[in-house]
Parts: sequence; structure tokens; C-alpha cells
Amino acid sequence: MASKNVSNIYVNPVRDNFLKSEGAVTLAIENKNPFGVESKIKVEKFNDAKGIWETSCVLQASEGGLSPNSKIQEALQNNHFFKKGAGKYRIYYEFYKISVVQFAFKLGTLTTSVFNIK
Repeated sequence: MASKNVSNIYVNPVRDNFLKSEGAVTLAIENKNPFGVESKIKVEKFNDAKGIWETSCVLQASEGGLSPNSKIQEALQNNHFFKKGAGKYRIYYEFYKISVVQFAFKLGTLTTSVFNIK
């Protein structure tokens, strides 16, 4: 699975397929910047009948930020982020540099690789 990146921030699901019974989807996130980063996330599910991506969980601030030059794994809980059940999903991210002068400066957006919940 290819990692997606924007502004030296890399994100990808750790696998292509997750079981609903696992309780969460795990993402690998790396911040290669010399400064901390905050993010907002939105979950999208593919609607096969309409052939479009639909919002499954609205845009919201992520819990905790990314430290400078760090790697983390973040687990998104099924009961909150993936309430619409089994299917094909992706995560939309907005990343922000936090600074004293301008509190939040938008670094960019990305959408992760597609993954499945079975």
C-alpha cells in the first residue's frame, strides 16, 4: 500500500483490509518536519450504487498532534468513525502548522489510500 504525503507528512493505513470485529482501523503517520503539526480528519465511504464517495464521519479535530520528526500509529475506532459498517473507505486529512504568530497555518490536505472493512 502506497503512502500518501503532503508537506513532509506521510499517512497510510497499515493494511488493505480490516475486520469490523477488530474494533479499529490503524493508520501509520509520519511527520518529517522540524515543527509540530495538528490535523483534522473526515472519513469517507464509497457508495457503489451511486459511484461516489460520501461522508461517513464529518470533519473534526484529531486527538493530539504530531511532534516534530515523529512516527505514530493512530487507531480510529469503528464505533465512532466507521458507523456505516462494511465497505470501502478512505480518510481525508487537513494538516496545520501551529505557531505563536499565526495560530494555525494550513500546510495542505491529502486523502489516504483506499482500504476495506469487512
